[in-house]
Amino acid sequence: MSDIQLSKDADYLICLIYKYYLELHDNGIPKSEAKNINTINNIHSLVSEWSLEDTYDTCIELSNNNLLSKKRPYIDEQYFHFSLSDNGIIYMENRFTNKIDKLLNYIDKLKP
Repeated sequence: MSDIQLSKDADYLICLIYKYYLELHDNGIPKSEAKNINTINNIHSLVSEWSLEDTYDTCIELSNNNLLSKKRPYIDEQYFHFSLSDNGIIYMENRFTNKIDKLLNYIDKLKP
């Protein structure tokens, strides 16, 4: 997984998603639920300064790199639903070894 190359936006977003996952899990939410981010609106709330379309495109980039899983929602919905993949968790664990302070410092450096 070390050969994954991400845009700065995708790197920023995966860090925020992983932080969100860790916070949920630390508060007693089971991993299977914590990694299910679900709708693009939930993800967009993490980067509300971005357009919804940019958020979605960045999620697709993360999905193409196997860091997010996507599933087709109900027929009347426009966007896929996303969850943090096992590969995404492993990738982030290897980067930050579950140290939230290292992750927060890195996010602050990336923040636009």
